[in-house]
Amino acid sequence: MMTRSTFHPDFALLFLNPREAATIDAIVGHIIPSEEGSPGAREAGVTEYIDRALSGFMRDLQPVYREGLAEFEAFAVETAGATYLDLDGEQQLAVIAELDELSGARPDAFLGQFYRIVREHTVQGFFGDPAYGGNRDVVGWKLVGFPGAQWGYTPEQMHPGVDSTSIPILTVKDLYSRIGSMK
Repeated sequence: MMTRSTFHPDFALLFLNPREAATIDAIVGHIIPSEEGSPGAREAGVTEYIDRALSGFMRDLQPVYREGLAEFEAFAVETAGATYLDLDGEQQLAVIAELDELSGARPDAFLGQFYRIVREHTVQGFFGDPAYGGNRDVVGWKLVGFPGAQWGYTPEQMHPGVDSTSIPILTVKDLYSRIGSMK
């Protein structure tokens, strides 16, 4: 079970401040938790993905994240009596569960919308190509048996029932390095 956040990024923050990044890291850790032998969103670098995306192609969502994180903290104080990072893992999980319920019961509420956005970005960061900052060590792809970026598949690999885990996992970076080595 998770404990109070001790988030220390091993990457440069581009949009989020350290407290916001720690809060996002704790949230994504509850959305896709790690289990023994199975890394979760934290280990996959989802917070780095979200931070990079907010400084780049998702920059239009910067105000949504700023306001959403502020409302999220107020929600944690209101429902659990402390800011999210000051809660223990069980209390954080209870806040997330209550927020998830609110998200379904009042889909038009801003905080519920914000939570759905963070949840969607968590999935993107967990399963996207590592070039975008998440899916560190291709943990998301390994979890579902996805071979990643491929130039193509052999006829045998296209048959139903093929074990896709036997196909070497390649990232976009791997493909580009192969292009460079072809010269």
